[in-house]
Amino acid sequence: MVHGSKEGLSGRSMKWYVDFFSNKLLRYLSAFPRARFLVFISLSFFLAPSYSMSTEEEVKLGAKEHIKIIARYGVYRDKDLQNYVTMVGERVAAESSRKDLKYHFTILNDDVINAFALPGGYVYVTRGILTHMNSESELAAVLGHEVAHITEKHALRAKNRAKLLDIATQIGAVASGAVGAYQVGSLFGGVLLKGFSREFELEADQVGAEYMAKAGYSPEAMLRTIEILKANDRIEIKQARSEKRPPKVYHGFLSTHPDHDTRYGEAVRASMHLLEDYDEFIKADEFLEKLNGMSYGNVRQTGVVRKNTFYHPKLGIKMTFPRGWKIQTNKKGIQAVSQVSDAVFALNTARMKRGLSAREYLEQVVGLDIREGRNVTISNFTGFLGVANRADSPYGPRPTRVAILEDKRKRLLYILTGAGKHDLRKIANDREFISTIFSFDRMSKDDRKIAKVPKIQVVRAEEGTTMEALAAESPITNYALDKLRVMNGLYPNGQPEQGQLIKIVD
Repeated sequence: MVHGSKEGLSGRSMKWYVDFFSNKLLRYLSAFPRARFLVFISLSFFLAPSYSMSTEEEVKLGAKEHIKIIARYGVYRDKDLQNYVTMVGERVAAESSRKDLKYHFTILNDDVINAFALPGGYVYVTRGILTHMNSESELAAVLGHEVAHITEKHALRAKNRAKLLDIATQIGAVASGAVGAYQVGSLFGGVLLKGFSREFELEADQVGAEYMAKAGYSPEAMLRTIEILKANDRIEIKQARSEKRPPKVYHGFLSTHPDHDTRYGEAVRASMHLLEDYDEFIKADEFLEKLNGMSYGNVRQTGVVRKNTFYHPKLGIKMTFPRGWKIQTNKKGIQAVSQVSDAVFALNTARMKRGLSAREYLEQVVGLDIREGRNVTISNFTGFLGVANRADSPYGPRPTRVAILEDKRKRLLYILTGAGKHDLRKIANDREFISTIFSFDRMSKDDRKIAKVPKIQVVRAEEGTTMEALAAESPITNYALDKLRVMNGLYPNGQPEQGQLIKIVD
């Protein structure tokens, strides 16, 4: 096997030589067409063995990419929880095949359910995936899986395969006369965030199960963890289908871990013989208590949604949407979509223009063709309510219910628009749009108490506690029952036992 150690007088690694001569060769082939086919066969054979990377190079690469990851996601600032995750991670990593590495375990401030690793010992878990763990053994399963990706060098192996494929593609392009620049995609261009091939994912499960068993954790937790993550994929796919959008499935647990795969279960359980003195020394209660008070959801979003009411504490406003509508916030404002995704309502802000009335602003600045309307006052906000013949919407140009309200003290305009997917001239959801517009109001002192960023709360189930009742009181706007069940390992229809600690969002 060729290693990435330095060779010869130049001190260049094999990787450098492969890159250098591949570029030179492609330029040569473009100049001498008759040599293309022979070189295509020869170079493909020569490059078949993958090169490796020294530990020093691997650590430098991981450290460089670590800076980018932190800049992109941010670190979740909870020293106690971070120390706890590091303690579990180091306990598992101490049993790995690469004890020479210094491992770094970081909680990312992101609600996406994800965990990944960089070469050189860098392991990441998000707030989102921690929300879905229910014991330290399950956390150890996630960390063991990611440590295994590092010890088995899956990122580098995947990179080598991609590089060979890219070189073959480039040579094939030259052979056909279509010369292009030799480029290799980024090592971290999606694979670490979206998962590896089924081969690598299952290998990480099997190897990670060995590490966690040697550390004193039951490999059964690996199987429980995968089932929880598969359940989350299921509700995301179901939700995406109802909203008629692509599902946001990150590691693709359903594809890499299909149901009724007995060989997978046997491979993970094969590590049980390595388990010694296992006593689940970290109780589930202790782990759950570490999550108490952790932020829930997208902390970068604009405002707070509680049930079907949107609050914007900074601007001091609120508005209520029809029940069952899916509410999403963004940097520009807020958007709500009907249950069957055939209607959308949006709220955005703009600066007032001196000398222009509310209607004139819509016509002259926004560029709307207003066909009807009247001046209104809603909760002491003066403005205009009307219908535009055509306005841009997620469905394309549609007849649109529009309102514009003035906050003269802040010199702000609130622009509210509603459109339907199948509307031609009439607006099918106009009643819901108007009701939402007239719910616009200033926040009260009581509203400000309600409008706090949702957090994970760990509570003890009482007699008669049901997930349905908890979901009814939850601020989770979409699929609250399913999401709470997945978070607590009770999907699809489980109920908490009396005295059991469970996670809710409050």
